Amino acid sequence: MKLKKRIFCVLLFFLILSVPAFTLDLSLLFNLGNLALPRDTQAGSSTFSGESFPWGFHLSGQQMASDNTGVDVSFLVDPVLRNISYTLFSYKADFFTIGVGPFFGFFNTPQTILKSGISTSFKVEIPGIIYVSFRADSSIGGGLETAGDYTQERNDVSFGYYVQNAICSLNLATRRYAMMDAAAGRVVDGLTEYSFKTDMFKKNVPYRIILTFSYQQRTKEFADSVITHTLNSLVLGTELNMQVSKDLTLLALLDSTVYSFGFVDNAGTRDLLVFSDTWPGLFLFNAKLGAKLHLDM
Repeated sequence: MKLKKRIFCVLLFFLILSVPAFTLDLSLLFNLGNLALPRDTQAGSSTFSGESFPWGFHLSGQQMASDNTGVDVSFLVDPVLRNISYTLFSYKADFFTIGVGPFFGFFNTPQTILKSGISTSFKVEIPGIIYVSFRADSSIGGGLETAGDYTQERNDVSFGYYVQNAICSLNLATRRYAMMDAAAGRVVDGLTEYSFKTDMFKKNVPYRIILTFSYQQRTKEFADSVITHTLNSLVLGTELNMQVSKDLTLLALLDSTVYSFGFVDNAGTRDLLVFSDTWPGLFLFNAKLGAKLHLDM
């Protein structure tokens, strides 16, 4: 816990210093929830209690250096990908935006303090009508050979279209964290999400609402034991962005399950993942709270 606080303070300091003067958008988002497969899940386990509450946050700073160029510096503690930092330099033209920059994993295992990678993004848009966007982050080189080795992967694909007072989008997001554990061997945490989002807004109204309906599949694979734990969920998400002043916006988001079920696959056989005795009264959720600050410097 103390190490993460120190990392947070150091990165916040360099985040502020690394962005040139003029205008700066800073955002900080905390998240907490029990809609996740616990990191300490054992290969032989066949139950899901919902009593593990992994937390995280997303600290970022964005600035347009000119009308066409910008930079996004971010640090995340993610339930699946663990600790991540990236810097994305972007160029925007009339109908497309491209971005590229370094991607790092920090302090995820004692044996591997720093893991390098690359972030890329691409967006094609007909303003006010339609857009398609891609985002990929991935560790570079190095396999899972010794204890503490790991790789991180993130991919996002979106197709969106504009209607009156709303932006609708179809989205596919994947996360993958693979590591070599000294006791369990190769362990892979994964998340795949298919979603439909509706971002609703109205001119001169200081808030916007984003409704999301998604199917999420979380997996924990013990590759050497040929055992995979899977948690499938239908999720309803509601996000509120409230602009309290011209410089400050507050954000709140709640993802809650409509229905969840799971499996344990063991060398070709499949058994149901057993939920705790409180199921179906067990409430599975992910909640986020944060703020975005616009600074003129």
